[in-house]
Amino acid sequence: MLSVAQFSALHGINKRTLHYYDDIGLFSPAYRTANGYRYYAPWQNIEFEYITMLKNLGLSNQEIISCRSDPSPSKLEGLFARNLDTIDARIRSLQRTRTVLRTLRRRLDTCRCLTHSEIQVVALPETRVVRIPLDANQFDLDQIYATARARWSREQLQMGIGAYIDVQRIYDGDRNRYSGVYSVAVDDEDGEPLPAGDYVQMLHRGNWSTLPDCYAQILEYCAHHRLRLAGCAYELGLNEFALRAADDYVTRIRIRVEHR
Repeated sequence: MLSVAQFSALHGINKRTLHYYDDIGLFSPAYRTANGYRYYAPWQNIEFEYITMLKNLGLSNQEIISCRSDPSPSKLEGLFARNLDTIDARIRSLQRTRTVLRTLRRRLDTCRCLTHSEIQVVALPETRVVRIPLDANQFDLDQIYATARARWSREQLQMGIGAYIDVQRIYDGDRNRYSGVYSVAVDDEDGEPLPAGDYVQMLHRGNWSTLPDCYAQILEYCAHHRLRLAGCAYELGLNEFALRAADDYVTRIRIRVEHR
């Protein structure tokens, strides 16, 4: 037999919690002495672990009491099935959150190593992105966020809200208007592929308002290296969640290029 103190110490809970469970009929000691001392039987250890499991699943005390007062295999099977679905959903959510955190960590590493703005051609693998067409001004941030919030999951929003511009607008000098918003897909099966290939990449450290000037530098770079822009330019802030000042903002611009 285990006293209340011994049982509480074994399971790492407060003695008052055991008294409360006894008072409401959730979990009571197997034996009581004539003078009111309570003792738990050894077989109650595993019973208590099952109750703890059900509480961790989010069941209320009353739901557990009801389940235990009229136990049946079919009732328990239904209860377990529902909660397995809930656990599977939590696992998928945690996996997406892990993807977000790993992505943000890599972006912070890039920002940490960046001492000044730079342009180069990088070979990239195929990347999946989610896109929403939207004709918006560069400073229509409320509209951009509202559009993304209406369509994407919270984890997808946490991957960052970028914008894309059709390259023809860049050639035409219309660099203040976006063609849509995008984000790197948090789930591999979502979105559409950006093809693998060579991309001109600019990492720009500076205020958001200076972004249109970056495209003049990109065009100059491409002219010098005999490159032609293709598809869309994809802008994405890499450290907007870790900013101290607007001038510390790091934006990554990527545009697929073809060699002339």
